[in-house]
Amino acid sequence: MNILIALGYASCWGVGLTLTKVALSGIPATTLLVIQLVASVTFLAVLCWVRDRHLPLSWQDLKQGRAGVFEPALAYMVGIFGVDLTTASNATLIGSSEVILTIVLAALLLGESLTRTKLFLAGTSTLGVALLMLHSPETANQASRLGDLLVLLGTVFAVFYVLLSKRQLTKTHPLQLTTAQQTVGLGVTLACFSALSLIYPSYAINFGGIAPQFWLLAIVSGILQYALAFFLYLTALRHIPASHAAFYVALIPIFGVLSAMLIIGEQPTVFQWVGGGLVIVSSSWVHTLKPSS
Repeated sequence: MNILIALGYASCWGVGLTLTKVALSGIPATTLLVIQLVASVTFLAVLCWVRDRHLPLSWQDLKQGRAGVFEPALAYMVGIFGVDLTTASNATLIGSSEVILTIVLAALLLGESLTRTKLFLAGTSTLGVALLMLHSPETANQASRLGDLLVLLGTVFAVFYVLLSKRQLTKTHPLQLTTAQQTVGLGVTLACFSALSLIYPSYAINFGGIAPQFWLLAIVSGILQYALAFFLYLTALRHIPASHAAFYVALIPIFGVLSAMLIIGEQPTVFQWVGGGLVIVSSSWVHTLKPSS
């Protein structure tokens, strides 16, 4: 069951990313992120009400959702600016370091075991992601060191979100925790973008002139990429070590490539197929390890 849940959050993130790429052609990045988070919070709130007849929006609930400051808020806000300054391939390769960062920091901060097998599989997974990105048409001279650093910072925020959430899951149900985190993330995102727009008007949130099909894309991608993906991720994280859950995050580019084939007609290269195979093998191998391994 755990592997099905893990495949679920990886597929939601991968397909959601493809839909986000399409939606960005009709909606500015800052506005899109806000629409996605509003859709996610609304969807999760409905699920909470149906399940418990309770909305986890009290002050105590929101305090438990403080990890939402790290992700989706800071990780995605910093990531947006980073991706804007660097190449897509650089951003994805740097983002793949989340696997290694998670297993190392989980060992240091959560006491999870750090074995040679995990390090080997992390390296294999990272190599696979690198091969998946070899098709990128961007040239190296488009990359910016500042952009790379921002993407790396966003990845670090994502890792701290995982570690903080792992500790909280012993006392809080994943659905309630996800809803509280997404609500906090939405609030922080709105505050930061509003302040930033005073300095850079191009980052102002503007809902005017968005075509109906792009509204639909934004809402669906928000539910997939934020509500369902984070809920399934926290559900898996409740039962498996953070270092194990991280390996399935590396499957996201595979689902992204496959969904891009079906939705926008992109064709993967031989290198991408090989890279996808390496990621699948490393993630499958992790599933055979004992939780303490």
